[in-house]
Amino acid sequence: MGEEISERLYDVMTQQKGEEFFMHSFEEFRFLNYYFQIKSDWARGSREMLMISIIIYHQISPEIEESIASLCKKFAEMMQSNEDIYTGFYINELTNYKEDDKEKIKKNEQLIEEGVKELYWETIEETKSKSEEQKLTQIENDRYVFESLEEMSEELKLLSEVVERSESSPNTTPNIKDSISNLIGMVNDLYEGFIEKMTILDIEEENGLLTTNDELDIDVQKSKKDLLKILEEEVSEDLKESEEEDSEEKE
Repeated sequence: MGEEISERLYDVMTQQKGEEFFMHSFEEFRFLNYYFQIKSDWARGSREMLMISIIIYHQISPEIEESIASLCKKFAEMMQSNEDIYTGFYINELTNYKEDDKEKIKKNEQLIEEGVKELYWETIEETKSKSEEQKLTQIENDRYVFESLEEMSEELKLLSEVVERSESSPNTTPNIKDSISNLIGMVNDLYEGFIEKMTILDIEEENGLLTTNDELDIDVQKSKKDLLKILEEEVSEDLKESEEEDSEEKE
């Protein structure tokens, strides 16, 4: 981690009072920390102060943060359940202890190392799993949009047929005007609902960075404008053709 980060984490750890999961930032890093204590026959005050710190470089969702906190708590409980595990933290002072204690120190230092490695891989797997769930949710939202657009397409076809069958000018036909108004309302409702759902979620991109709400809003607004443009062009074209037919009949 480097001496500067290690010292920073040590300062943070010594300021904690009780077991807790918390976050803090330093330069470009964000730290997920879990502070806890274990019993110790060799430490001052008969307690060892410990802190797990997971360093990340980008924003994560509350769901992933909660999962990591749960894994850290499980690790702390594993450490607290082993009455001799504290001896593993004295590996650098091995020469100061008797032979029996040396074996105990080596054994528990290995257990701690294995526990940290397991926590690391569990964190990776859980983060990956949660990210996949979020992507699936995004796909489900996309499906909702596509299905709604398909329904709107069918509605446009029906509207077009009504326009063709209309004997009077489409502009003065209440049913047609209402249908156009309803379609535009459907577009607005569809995208407002989509924006609301997507801004609640933190969707992770392939590069590991999350799509910001501003970027998402720009993309959605652009899609909305494009869709409205298509809708207006479709309806305008139908109205134009119908008016031309009316004009030819009058002639």
